[in-house]
Amino acid sequence: MPGHGLPIISNAPDCCGITCRNRMTGWMNLKISSLSKDTQTVRTNIMTGTGVQMLRAGLLGVFFALMTVLPVQANDRVTEAEQLVSSLITELEANAADNTATEEQNKQFLNRLVDTYFDVDGITRFSVGRYWRVATKDEREDYARLFRSVLLNQANAQFHQLKNLEFRPTSTKARGEKLVLVGGIIHDKSGEFPDVEIFWRVVTLPEKPAKIFDVEVENISMLKTQQDENTTLIRRSGGRFAALNEALQEQLANQQAN
Repeated sequence: MPGHGLPIISNAPDCCGITCRNRMTGWMNLKISSLSKDTQTVRTNIMTGTGVQMLRAGLLGVFFALMTVLPVQANDRVTEAEQLVSSLITELEANAADNTATEEQNKQFLNRLVDTYFDVDGITRFSVGRYWRVATKDEREDYARLFRSVLLNQANAQFHQLKNLEFRPTSTKARGEKLVLVGGIIHDKSGEFPDVEIFWRVVTLPEKPAKIFDVEVENISMLKTQQDENTTLIRRSGGRFAALNEALQEQLANQQAN
């Protein structure tokens, strides 16, 4: 897989981290600059995602037990995962190089990429952990909408930074029967930031297209980070799921005001 530009957006499917009403951290708020300048503080410089993470957007540790599969099957899954990531990076590179694209066109482009390459439903559910089961139908729908909007706005705000970044693939490995890790390095061609190690966690299920479920940056899962912070906010709000939606609504309003 040739070198490409940076991704948007840690182990199993089911992302918007929040620690307080005015401070969002997690997958969706991942700053491209924070990835390379200080990877040790990435947890507090997020909420992103994928994106770009969506590059921002994140996904996470359920596939611990390695399961034996036929080599041909494993190779097929590895190839599919590599092609998925390569295709995503190629599209990101091409669009980032188009200086004529408007902000609205970039938003539409990123919106399509999210649906094409990412396990949106799985990411959304996993990002709130056990609280997804206790949320009402309306709360789930509101969260999914707000989560996506914040993610896309964050990704679009950082889109111009992609031109100096490229993804250099390193190694790919299957984890069990459902997960493939596509590894690589994010390289800043300007030389301003040091290289950063990244792993795309791709879910490969039988008779379903491969989808990206998480992005791991310097051994930190973006989606797990989001889940930890989301569930902490809900727990500190007495288990009230609506508190998370309120915080997201506030974050979205701030994005739109800037």
